Amino acid sequence: MSDPDPPIQLMSMASAAERMFPTLKPEQIERIAGHGRIYPVQDGDVLVEAGAQNTRFFVVRTGRLEIVRPPGTDKQLVASLGPGQFTGETSMLAGRRAMVQIQVREAGELIQLEREQLLGLVQTDSELSEIIMRAFILRRVELIARGYGDAVLLGSTHSPGTLRIKEFLTRNNHPYSYIDLDRDSGVQALLDRFHVSVHDVPVVICRGELVLRNPSNEQLAECLGFNEAINQTQLRDVVIIGAGPAGLAAAVYGASEGLDVLVLESNAPGGQAGASSKIENYLGFPTGISGQDLAGRAYSQVHKFGAQVMIAKTATRLSCDRKPYTIDTNDGRPIPARSIIIASGARYRRLSIDNLPQFEGNGVYYGATFVESQLCVGEEVVVVGGGNSAGQAAVFLAQTTKRVYLLVRSGGLVESMSRYLIRRIEETPSVVLLPYTEITALEGADRLERVRWRNSKIGNIETHEIRHVFVMTGAIPNTRWLYGCVAFDARGFIKTGADLSHDDLAAAHWPLARAPHLLETTLPGVFAVGDVRSGNIKRVASAVGEGSIAISFVHQVLRE
Repeated sequence: MSDPDPPIQLMSMASAAERMFPTLKPEQIERIAGHGRIYPVQDGDVLVEAGAQNTRFFVVRTGRLEIVRPPGTDKQLVASLGPGQFTGETSMLAGRRAMVQIQVREAGELIQLEREQLLGLVQTDSELSEIIMRAFILRRVELIARGYGDAVLLGSTHSPGTLRIKEFLTRNNHPYSYIDLDRDSGVQALLDRFHVSVHDVPVVICRGELVLRNPSNEQLAECLGFNEAINQTQLRDVVIIGAGPAGLAAAVYGASEGLDVLVLESNAPGGQAGASSKIENYLGFPTGISGQDLAGRAYSQVHKFGAQVMIAKTATRLSCDRKPYTIDTNDGRPIPARSIIIASGARYRRLSIDNLPQFEGNGVYYGATFVESQLCVGEEVVVVGGGNSAGQAAVFLAQTTKRVYLLVRSGGLVESMSRYLIRRIEETPSVVLLPYTEITALEGADRLERVRWRNSKIGNIETHEIRHVFVMTGAIPNTRWLYGCVAFDARGFIKTGADLSHDDLAAAHWPLARAPHLLETTLPGVFAVGDVRSGNIKRVASAVGEGSIAISFVHQVLRE
């Protein structure tokens, strides 16, 4: 009798390990050698220190390497690499700090590539690009799953700051470990060690050295070295404001076509789409894809082609009276640009309730991802909104909550939501649709405890013991920093192309004989794409298309 087939789970685990740490063929190794140099090593050599800017890529020809967690941790072995295997993960493509230490355990010979040589390799060799990029992405996923990062978050589920930091690190695909002060009985010793108290929560221990008390996203990005490898004063072919689907698409197409591209992102890649639990109508993903996964894949492509992304950098003003244009940021340093693509998106409209700020991040949320869903398992929740984002949130939250109340001001969902989502909601017993309904009051002491809503058709008012409200209604464009530079429609969205009237162009003193290109604003060489643009179609595919189209016009502008 033959041996039974191994369990599928074990086969999958072995396959995943092989994809994460593949062994290259001799001819593949030699192709890589053509991009770098031979590097002899001795037992005990440390090739990469944890926390150092990670710019070197190694392939083992002979000998053996060990990847371990850095000093100050349990020094746990992460992986052992033999002949034909290689180092690195996605932080290398971005020029960020290394998460682990790499040391030699058996003398031998390596092939060493600098970051620019590695980028050249993955851009020109499709076979090796697939192997290396897949391994890098899987390794980052594994670091996140194990919490093998350079940040330790001490927080509480009752702290809005804790939720904000979790979202920031998670949506930026940055590994971190989390200690819940509400549940960990031994946390006092850790607090004493770093001389912090519960009143300082949330606390981030950065790189095992710095203690940050309720840090801003900008402070986190600085401490973790997100932007260290980027020269902010360099004149770029195109600067893209916003890393949502439109901005990421523009960055991928621009960099792949040889442009020097810089992206400014105030929070994390993905925009509003990045906070979507599942997108099911995006072409090429028949089973759907989460907004974070889609953004993560696009973000990897951006770095693969050599574009740079500055995280937690907000555009505060556009200097539009001279060329090159300059964008002022929240750190006070201007960024010069030969052309600009505005993809700053829109934010959800806030509820018109006086005490709303008291509960934001502490019962009221503007995204429904895994992070938020863990706060309301088994409870009743409210989702406000009638668009696709609200529908996706309702269906997603219904998987783990007791009941989801979907509140819409109109009489139903037909005019604002995709049919497939409407059917999904109709077939989910735990989702209760309440038309003609608006929230009128939020109540609670330290956190949200009760919600009151009113049916505008019959005047009925109800109060429910509900601690979680997800707001996904309306759209307010992120354009305040552009006032005085471009033309807007009546709702504050940027007018472009054929939508610009003669009066718009006359008021802006349009200087060229040609008319504005499609997607071009009243400023030559400044384009608007995605949700920030007047007349935009609120679909991910449309945003991606606009981002790619804008690059074709950037090329024309740069030739003028």
